[in-house]
Amino acid sequence: MNISIESDVITNDGLATGSSDETVKITDEKTRWKARDADYLSGRWSSISKHIPKFELVNFKANDCGPSNPYFRMVVRQPISVTEQLIPVGVVSKTYQLAQHAEVVEMCLEGLKPHGIEPEELRCEVGLTSLGEWMNFRAYFPSKYEFHPKDGNKLGLRLECFNSVDGTSRLTILLSWLRLVCSNGLVISESVEVHDTHDEHLDLQIIPKLIKSGMGKISADLLRIRRWEDSSLDQSRFKDWVDTILADKWGKKAACRALHICRTGRDVEITNPFEGGDPSEKGINLLDPVPGAADPSSNLYDVCQALSWLATQRNNAEQRLEWQSAIPDLVEDLRRYLKAA
Repeated sequence: MNISIESDVITNDGLATGSSDETVKITDEKTRWKARDADYLSGRWSSISKHIPKFELVNFKANDCGPSNPYFRMVVRQPISVTEQLIPVGVVSKTYQLAQHAEVVEMCLEGLKPHGIEPEELRCEVGLTSLGEWMNFRAYFPSKYEFHPKDGNKLGLRLECFNSVDGTSRLTILLSWLRLVCSNGLVISESVEVHDTHDEHLDLQIIPKLIKSGMGKISADLLRIRRWEDSSLDQSRFKDWVDTILADKWGKKAACRALHICRTGRDVEITNPFEGGDPSEKGINLLDPVPGAADPSSNLYDVCQALSWLATQRNNAEQRLEWQSAIPDLVEDLRRYLKAA
């Protein structure tokens, strides 16, 4: 990870410590975005923000004296330290609206203040690609926002956003639930979720209003979770659903893993990846127990967590979010499938 730390010092335990005794930790988490590696920093936003690069739009031309391309501009990363130089990271259209990572985060944190949540109280994480052109920001809510399902494994609420400055991804902001026992992420569709293109209509000032709207829908999230907890699971019908609908949506490998997690509480590997047949017919080897998984699953909330485990294991950041966001509709589909029996 290309991080410049001047006012802070990296210690042997992976911490960057500054004069204010604040720390920034480089975590063990790794992800991939557009075939590029991304690493994560953890700490308070006031400390992490020092390591967030800034970018500018410049004319796209072959040399300083040459003509500019009339249709495109270039996105350039500004130096973070005295040893760095300008680095081009992308080419965008003339209508492209640059959204600085730090400005997006500041707007997100501003949206939390009316709810009595001070940014400096929050544990934050920021994922960055090596050149910083992609960012994944997470802010974890105070414990008073935790939800306690019947299985005893708490859910924490977090604000998450994704932003790129090279024109390849939309700005995405959402509220999600994190299962604390296993760090499973779950995006419930009732909460705020916005996907905006970086064009002339992009207005970051609307972010606090969107977060306010999402905060008002948290109770609907929890009602849906309670409904899933109260919906019993017929394992036979569940197998049929896995072999058909889930296999069609997520593929036979993921469907097979979901089935066995819900049967045994343990993940599996398929012994012969080229074997034919339905997911339920695949030969498997049992792996380690999935943290917090029911053995066996008895309701739809248990299924939800099995699906969340699979989604969170995806190494590709965009695919992981896509799978996490699809879980509520999948569980609702399963609920209708069981009721139709």
